[in-house]
Amino acid sequence: MILALVTLALAPWTGPDPKSASQAQVKYKLTISAPPHSTAHLRADNVAAGWIAAFCNNRVCAPSQVTQTIPASGKATLQFELIREDDHAAKTTGATIVSDDGATVVAKPH
Repeated sequence: MILALVTLALAPWTGPDPKSASQAQVKYKLTISAPPHSTAHLRADNVAAGWIAAFCNNRVCAPSQVTQTIPASGKATLQFELIREDDHAAKTTGATIVSDDGATVVAKPH
């Protein structure tokens, strides 16, 4: 597998949730652009204590990190969720999504 030169973009999530999605407080459309058939490894940093970040597709939600194979189109779309799990946690959080090759995108607190 090839480590990709990755570009990341976030937008508000619209439309139906993936089958694996939870009832997250915050949902984003995460677009990963990279060479076709490459692999991108992403992690979520700077998430407040008491919150979980999850990367979701139609099969699974992966907490905190994901390895995504890029299809022939050169783009993959995931739902990125921020889930508040502790009643004592901060009311909002953001996150920084980082790829192994250094690409980043920031999900601002809501």
